[in-house]
Amino acid sequence: MLDLALLTAFVILAITTGLLLVFGRQPTAGLGWRTAAIAALALGVGADASANKSLGPLIAGATIAIVALLFPRRWYAIGSVFFASLLVTTVAYLAYLARVTLLLADNPVSLVLGLALLVLELGAMWLILGTAFEMIDAICAANPKLPVPADPDRWPVVCLQVPTYNEPPELVIETIRSLVAIDYPALRVLVIDNNTEDPELWRPLEAECAALREAGHQIEFAHLASWPGFKAGALNWASKHIGPDVEIVGVVDADYVVDPGWLRATVPHFSDPAVAFVQTPQDYRGWETSAFYRACYVGFAYFFKVGMVSRDHWNAIIFAGTMGLIRRSVLDEVGGWDEQIITEDAEISLRVLARGYRAVFVPQAFGRGIMPLTYEGLRKQRFRWAFGGIQILRRHWRTILGPRSGLTLGQRYEHLMGGIWWFNDALTLGFTAFVGATAVGEIIGRPFVVQRLTGLGVVLPTIYVVLNLVRYLWALRVTTGSSPALAIAAMRVNFSLSWVIALACLRGLVQEKGVFLRTPKFAGAAAVREIRVVWMETAIGAVSALLLVLVLARAGFEPVGLLVAGLLTWAMVIYGSATLFALGDPARAPLEDVLRAKMSLELTPALDRAVNSRFALAGLIVGTLASFAIIAAVVSESGRPPVRDLPFREAPAGPIAGRFLGLPAAPTPVPTTLASPGPGPTAVAKTPAAPASATPAPVVTPAPVVTRAPAKTPAPVITTAPAKTPAPSVAAAASVAPAATP
Repeated sequence: MLDLALLTAFVILAITTGLLLVFGRQPTAGLGWRTAAIAALALGVGADASANKSLGPLIAGATIAIVALLFPRRWYAIGSVFFASLLVTTVAYLAYLARVTLLLADNPVSLVLGLALLVLELGAMWLILGTAFEMIDAICAANPKLPVPADPDRWPVVCLQVPTYNEPPELVIETIRSLVAIDYPALRVLVIDNNTEDPELWRPLEAECAALREAGHQIEFAHLASWPGFKAGALNWASKHIGPDVEIVGVVDADYVVDPGWLRATVPHFSDPAVAFVQTPQDYRGWETSAFYRACYVGFAYFFKVGMVSRDHWNAIIFAGTMGLIRRSVLDEVGGWDEQIITEDAEISLRVLARGYRAVFVPQAFGRGIMPLTYEGLRKQRFRWAFGGIQILRRHWRTILGPRSGLTLGQRYEHLMGGIWWFNDALTLGFTAFVGATAVGEIIGRPFVVQRLTGLGVVLPTIYVVLNLVRYLWALRVTTGSSPALAIAAMRVNFSLSWVIALACLRGLVQEKGVFLRTPKFAGAAAVREIRVVWMETAIGAVSALLLVLVLARAGFEPVGLLVAGLLTWAMVIYGSATLFALGDPARAPLEDVLRAKMSLELTPALDRAVNSRFALAGLIVGTLASFAIIAAVVSESGRPPVRDLPFREAPAGPIAGRFLGLPAAPTPVPTTLASPGPGPTAVAKTPAAPASATPAPVVTPAPVVTRAPAKTPAPVITTAPAKTPAPSVAAAASVAPAATP
C-alpha cells in the first residue's frame, strides 16, 4: 500500500507541475477555485484506487487535498495543489529513504554512511521545498499593487550616504550628480571614501563635491584613511557626522545612477511610524555587451522578483545595502551597523524586525548600478554574501529560533531559510564526494552498499529532479522575460559558483571575523592566471573526467556504470562551468572606458583584505581528514553483494535494526563470481537468480540534487542521473547543483 501511495503522489506531482507551467499565473485565488481543483484531483485518484483495489492512492490523494486547503487563500488554485503534492511526495519519499537506511543496514559502517547520505538528502529536499514555497508565494498568488501614501505635510530631511572604496572617480562622480539632481526639497548627500590609498581615485571626488556645494547643493565629502569596519564602519562614521535634524538615512552604492523621483515615491511610506525601512530593487546597467553579463543580469533579477516579493508577504524583507532608506531613530535604537558582519545590511534587517517594526518593499527599480565585471569579481561578491549569511546565523540563531525574540513565525522561517540556503552548495560538495567514492569502488572492483532501494526508489527521483529543473527554468523565464537559452545560461553561472560558496560556508562555520576572498597574486599569461583563480574547480572537473573514462572502461554499459558516469558528468558540468567562465574573462572587456577601469580595479590585490586565521586553517585540515575518513569507511564497507528481494511494503530488517528493535532480519544472499559482460572486467557482484515472481534486485538511487536561484542568492534546481533499469548491484552516489541568492 505504501509503495503505491508513493507512486500515486509522484504521478500527481507530475500532473500538477504540468498544470503549473500552463495555468500557474491564472488568477484563480480563493476557496472556490481551490475546491474545484481538489474535486478534480479526487475524481482521478478515486478512479485509480478503484482500478487497483488499493487504499494507497486514496491515502495519497486525500492527504494532498487536505494539505492544499491549508495554504494562504491568496494562492492560486493550481499553485496550492501543486505545492501540496510536492510536500506530500517529498515527505513520503523521505520516509521511504529513512526506512531503508535504518532497517536494512547490515553493519555499523554501512549504517553510518547511510545516515550521512540521508542527512544530505534531507537537507537537499528541505531546500527544494523552500524554493518551491517562495516561488508559489511570489508568482502564483495575488499580489495587489502597493498603495503609495499621500505626500506628507512636511517632507522629512533625508541624508543619502555614498560609501566608496577604490572606485574609478568618473563612475562615482556620475552617481553623485544623479543624487543632487533628485527632486526632493530636503535632501543632503554625504560621500565617504574609506581606505582608498591612491589619491588619484579620491581627490577628484573631493573636488566634485566642493564644486557642487558652491553651486548650492548640500553635499559633503570625507576621506577616511585606514578606517576599520569595512562598509559598515564607514556608514557608522557617517551616521555620527550628520545633522541632528536628519530623520531618514539612505544608502546608495558608488556606481548607481538614481532616478529623480526615487525619494518622492518612497519617503511617504514613513508617514506610518511603524515603518522602519523602505527597500527598492537593485537593478543594473552595462550588461548588454556579452552573453556572460546578460546571464548574470537574469540571475540577479530573480531575487528581487521572487525572493523579496515572497518575503514582503511575511514582513521579512532585508535591507539590501543600496537603494534603501532607514529611519534614523531606528538605526540609533538598534546600535547602528554591525562592523563584524560583512553583510551588515541583511544583519540589521533582522535586528530591526525583531523590535516589531515594519518594512516596505517597493517593487519598482529607481536606480541602476554596475554588476561585477569579471568572473573573479563575481566570485568575491558571492563569497562575501555567503560568508555573511553564515555569520548572521551564528550571531542570531537564538533570535531566529527563540520563543521571545519578537519575530513572527513567518519572519523566523524566512531569515532561517535565508541563512541555511547557502549550505546548498556544501551539499553539492558532499554529494560529489559520494559520487567519487562510488566511482573508485567501481574501478577497483569493490562496489559498496549504502542505501538499498527498490526499482521504485530509482525511477521516481528521476521524475522528481526533472520536474524541479523545469519548474525553476519556468519561474526564471516568467519573472525576467528571458529566453530558454538565457535562463539556462543564468543557471550555469550559479552552478559555477558552487565551490566558492561552499568554501565560504565552511570558513564561516570556523571563523568569526569577516573575511574576503583572496585574489591570487601571480603574473603570467591571462589564460594561466584565470585557471589559477579556479584551480580547485578545475581539479574537481578534471578528476571527474578521469573517473568517468575509467568507470566506462571498467564497467562498460552496465546500469551501475551508466549511473555513475551520469553523475560524474553532472559534477563536470557544475565545476567545469567555473573554468569556462574564468577563461572567458580576458575576452570580456566592457565597451566603456570607465567600466574597463572598474574591471581592472576589481582584480587589484588591494581589494582582498583577506584575514589569515588559524581557525580557517584548522577547518581546512579537519575537512581534509574527514574526506579521507569517509573514503576509508567506504572501502571497508564495500564488497558485499546486494539484497536480492526488497519490496518497499515488506522490507525486512538488517541485522543492525533487528538487534536493537527486535525486527526480523533479511536473509544473507550468497555471492557468486564476478562476470564481465562488457568490454572489460566489471565490478558488479552477481547474486543467485531470483524466481520469476520475485521483485527485481534493488539499486541505490542517487540523492536528489538541488540548485539555487539567484541571490540569499538567489534559488535552486535539482537534477541527477539515476539508472534506467534495476541492476543486480548497488552503489551510493549523488550530486548537488548550486544556486545563489543574496
